[in-house]
Amino acid sequence: MKEIAEIINTVFTFGPDDRAVLATVIEVKGSGYRLPGARMLILADGRTIGTVSGGCLEADVLERAKKVMSSGEAEVFTYDTTGDETSVFSMNMGCRGVIDIRLEPIGKFSEVIGKMQTAYEDRFANDEFDVPIAVKLFGAGADAVPFVRIASELGWQVTVHDHRPAFLTPERFPTAHMLVHQLPDDALTDLETDGRTAVVIMTHNYARDRFILPAVMNSEAFYIGALGPKRRTEQLIEEIGGNFSPELLARLYAPAGLDIGADTPEGIALSIIGEIQSVLKNRDGGHLRDRQGSIYGRS
Repeated sequence: MKEIAEIINTVFTFGPDDRAVLATVIEVKGSGYRLPGARMLILADGRTIGTVSGGCLEADVLERAKKVMSSGEAEVFTYDTTGDETSVFSMNMGCRGVIDIRLEPIGKFSEVIGKMQTAYEDRFANDEFDVPIAVKLFGAGADAVPFVRIASELGWQVTVHDHRPAFLTPERFPTAHMLVHQLPDDALTDLETDGRTAVVIMTHNYARDRFILPAVMNSEAFYIGALGPKRRTEQLIEEIGGNFSPELLARLYAPAGLDIGADTPEGIALSIIGEIQSVLKNRDGGHLRDRQGSIYGRS
């Protein structure tokens, strides 16, 4: 979703007569670096935002975009990379598939841009765009800094909650979606979540976690991660007296993160973000070399 946010921000600066071309991957048969829904914005001066492949198709897409920009008419182009090694599109390419890409001229008030804004800014999904992953991060300590930075690189919208104004600053979290000053004893009765929300608890404060955990366990979040030993979280569950169903407890990951031997703030952030991604995509986080079939789960 990062490219969607960047496209929205760029188009927002357009004047009423400014135009660009939006390239969208609409179908992939066989192997492809990007999946349907991948987008690239091509500006009038040739600059681009986003990608539609691993870099092998972009030059040709830019040339075709000039025609679309000139004609004002959308077109669909098919790239077949399944040919032999003498094929112009299969030469030195790692992917072997058939990729359909739609090129359409757009402006500041184009319908597709409106749909992007509805999904990304208002969090209402539509027929073309799902809402981005939202993360409610509780704790603004040293380990939260790389977490926000890495998650933001994925286009996730991270809201950081903490009771310490000195820690909760734009300078420490320049890419955070929102910073929320939460008083120490706030019970979080109005926590806003949906099925595309993950919660990560890294306050390193047992008493504060007692206030946070009841609200997040009863939320709609698809993932709830808590730092600290497993027994610590089990004790928290016992003390708050939550008679949680097996379905609710299945969303709780404690200790949070994949088993990659992380022992630094950056490594721990990578471990937890990797686990959130694996839960989101219903994967076990194993080695791709051990996977049978398509790495994207296509038949």
